Amino acid sequence: MSEQQPGMAGLRQSLDEVDGGIVRLIAQRHEVIAAIAQLKERGVAGIQDTDRERRVLDGVEALASELGVSGSLVRRIFRELINDSVAQQARHLSGDEGGRVRVAFQGAPHAYSHAAAQKYLAGRGLEGELAGYQTFREAAGALLAGHADLAVLPIENTTAGSINEVYALLREHELFIVGEETWKVDHCLAATSDVPLSALSRVLSHPQGLEQCAQFLHALPHVTPTSYFDTAGAMQAVADSDDPGLGAIGPPEAADAHGLVILRRDISDAQDNYTRFVVLSTTAAPVDTRIPCKTSLILATRHEEGALLRCLEVLSGSGHSMTKLESRPRPGRPWEYVFFLDFEGNPAEPRTAAALDELRSAALHIKVLGSYPAKALRARPRPGDLPGEQAGVSAAETLEAVAAEVPVLRRPRPHKLVDRAGRQPDTVVRVGDTLIGGDGFVVMAGPGPVESEEQIRATARFVRDHGAHVLSGTVLRPRTSPDAFEGLGWEGLDLLVAAGRETGLPVLTEVMAVDQVQRMAKAADILQVGARNMQNFDLLRELGKVDRPVLLKRGLSSTIEEWLAAAEYVAAHGNQQVILCEQGIRTFESATRNTLDLSAVVVVRERSHLPVVVDPSHGTGLRRYVAPMAWAARAAGAHGLLIDVRPEPAGPQSPGAQSPGTGPDAGPGLSFDEFAALISRLAAVPGPPQA
Repeated sequence: MSEQQPGMAGLRQSLDEVDGGIVRLIAQRHEVIAAIAQLKERGVAGIQDTDRERRVLDGVEALASELGVSGSLVRRIFRELINDSVAQQARHLSGDEGGRVRVAFQGAPHAYSHAAAQKYLAGRGLEGELAGYQTFREAAGALLAGHADLAVLPIENTTAGSINEVYALLREHELFIVGEETWKVDHCLAATSDVPLSALSRVLSHPQGLEQCAQFLHALPHVTPTSYFDTAGAMQAVADSDDPGLGAIGPPEAADAHGLVILRRDISDAQDNYTRFVVLSTTAAPVDTRIPCKTSLILATRHEEGALLRCLEVLSGSGHSMTKLESRPRPGRPWEYVFFLDFEGNPAEPRTAAALDELRSAALHIKVLGSYPAKALRARPRPGDLPGEQAGVSAAETLEAVAAEVPVLRRPRPHKLVDRAGRQPDTVVRVGDTLIGGDGFVVMAGPGPVESEEQIRATARFVRDHGAHVLSGTVLRPRTSPDAFEGLGWEGLDLLVAAGRETGLPVLTEVMAVDQVQRMAKAADILQVGARNMQNFDLLRELGKVDRPVLLKRGLSSTIEEWLAAAEYVAAHGNQQVILCEQGIRTFESATRNTLDLSAVVVVRERSHLPVVVDPSHGTGLRRYVAPMAWAARAAGAHGLLIDVRPEPAGPQSPGAQSPGTGPDAGPGLSFDEFAALISRLAAVPGPPQA
């Protein structure tokens, strides 16, 4: 149509005036929303009313139909306006006053991740310095290294499903989800010039982009799909190549930015192709209870029938709606799985906090990934739907009524996660094919300090052949004197793990500092907390975050109550895989290194569901007493033993030489023959009668 056609300029001016009026009305709407936010700030009601949202959307759609306008178009526009209103109110309640943040994302400018990051920042009233990285791991690494304040990564797509690498990053690192964003993916096919599709030989895109357009690509048999690190980066690569036979799949915005010709639009296999992004930080962020909130966590269930169902019943029974449940292989545990779970709820609310406590007791390991403002929620119950709720009753009163119907969530107990009152069945900790707890009995044995490859390999083969289930060894030891033995360090850990793999035995080793936990957890199967560290709460907190069994030794001057409190500390931070180990306490008696308190086994089995093992080697410090105390431990009801076994009796460099006594009996380490004799007789020692 000619630019000089009469009346065109006037019509365009009218259109510009209408568009300006729409923008001014949106600004006016913002002012009203700001006033509503100020009113809600002084109240307790939530900022989102799904019933009212439904009525608004239905109303504008009906009005659009009366006026001859597309109802679906108007509904989409108002859905965005409502989402913006909720974000505006949430921003007000959170006290966000703008600012500038550094944001890492995967990809190049104009990629979907880049657009989602911009959308998130706009909703929070923030300005951003956005930096793109080639891989998800590099973007997360920038956040962990302090080069970024936030990272925005895709976690699932409605067509291609979950993005496994991002889930792995959440599992492996101390990252917290502090927000989420959704983005509608509108893939297009672009090239350097307007060529027929038959002229293309290769099409570049991110693997997710290729997967989401698989049907379209299948209809082009002459085209070779080629993976590229990013959709927008693929567009740039095509533009730089000046190759008419090369195409790219990605955002139309990226095609326009790089001067490409769009050959086909909307080529996704599914019309509703959305990607959900998570916003990550190195610290968790609290969310005002009036803001609709979602919580994400990683869950490992107990090895019992119906274990997952019991965990899910905790959420459903407390009135929480689960929005996602997905399984992933458990690292280092063939045919075992962890679950990624999202539900609607805020731990700042008593009801959700109580449910999380109950969930920690029902599960084996929990890692809370974060709580954050939710973008999409189910319809809320109408008045009267919740137990005890009546019209005119406040939300707080309703929650009290719910809690009253579930008293187990409210009843205080000294150690509610490890106490027998909270869980009657024994906890059974699985380590490879070995079960620790319940009716079983395990032997953990090794040389104490790992001194050489020859020593640890010889010991591993011998203890395996004579009935041991776990190989133990220390590689990092505290110095108690200037000439105390320290072990081989990380080299010793490699030797210990290699010996365990060679013999098929899981390995146990001691961890002494917070900065050792993650590295130890990637190599060892059980992490031991020594007696000196029983109340090292920073260490216990870190161990609560890893999905590895923890063997917790009793402190030399600690009561059973304090011992259980330390176990509770680990469990409260998400890890129920705690094994208690009695290794003796300090008394006035000097005939043995420590006084081995076998009565603690009986008391702990009565009071706690956790497995308890005994270390008679360090509990006595003298080789001749190790076997009798081991047999007595089994008779008392211990679930296992931790025994020092060495190719040669303890030498002067061993920590055992610090024990009372001299001569061939000094030191706790048994010879091979002594260990074989102990195990041979152990089978004939009956355990306590079953209750």
